[in-house]
Amino acid sequence: MSNTAEKIDFASAARRLTASQVGLRERRRFRRMPIEVSGRMLDTLGREHDCRTADISPGDIRIAAPTLPPVGERVVIYLEGIGRVSGHVARKCGDGEVAIIFDFSAHKRERLAEQLTLVVNRNLGIDEPVHPIAREGAGGQFIRLEFETGEAYDGEVLDFSLAGITIKSRRPPPLIGVWVRVGTVYGRVARIIEGGFAIDFEAKHQRP
Repeated sequence: MSNTAEKIDFASAARRLTASQVGLRERRRFRRMPIEVSGRMLDTLGREHDCRTADISPGDIRIAAPTLPPVGERVVIYLEGIGRVSGHVARKCGDGEVAIIFDFSAHKRERLAEQLTLVVNRNLGIDEPVHPIAREGAGGQFIRLEFETGEAYDGEVLDFSLAGITIKSRRPPPLIGVWVRVGTVYGRVARIIEGGFAIDFEAKHQRP
């Protein structure tokens, strides 16, 4: 039994996002992935600010920074391991965070999705480059799951996306709401299906 899952591919999801069609409903279809990386943010005056991602998707990003740009301002962000992204501040998200909607082309969005693929698979402990696969073709690969209850085992990957992962297992299902670690990515058990369960990814800082 292998302890790794094939490379998760977000590019197909990103193709459905265009620069001119990133409404609220579309953005929510592609929930941001809890990827935390450091970066530098440039405002319209060219001033540079340190920042860190809270989560990100091919359509938008949530960042934390000591100095935040106002709603509506365009910013450019250079993220470690990802590169340059740009967009407009959509809203404030509590203390010290803002959400930014990307303003680049669909092609750039696809490239970002590919970069997120590399980051996520690295966080999941997948180091070897493998061919990306469609969500429907994910069966037959296994990945290590570590539950907050102390239980740990390998589960078969049935499905995955930016939002989460679906696992097939012959073991008794975990309780809904239980935290699970998949590589360095965290999530909660969201629902039980026949022969398995689904995990919704959540940002690490949201853990109790």
